[in-house]
Amino acid sequence: MNPAESLQLGALYDALRTPAPMPADPAQLSGWMARVEADAALSGLISRVLNSGSAASAEVADAQALFEKSGTAADPARVARAYDLLHRNAD
Repeated sequence: MNPAESLQLGALYDALRTPAPMPADPAQLSGWMARVEADAALSGLISRVLNSGSAASAEVADAQALFEKSGTAADPARVARAYDLLHRNAD
C-alpha cells in the first residue's frame, strides 16, 4: 500500500471513530445500531491494515456486506473506495 492510500484509510478511520449521535426516535435505533456495527467493522479492518499490514479477504468481504446491508455514517462513496483498496491489499 502506498503512502497516499495509507493516508486515505487513516483519514476515514478518524472519521469513523466517532459514531453519529444516537437518534431520538426509538424507531430509528435499530438502523443506527446496524450502521455503527458496519462502521466499527470497517474501522477495525483499517486499524489492522495500517498497523500490521494485512487483513484476510473473507474479513473484508464480511465487513463490506455489513456496509452494503446497513449503510454508514460516513460518505458512502468514500467507504466504497476504502473497501476497494482493502480488497486489493487483502491476504
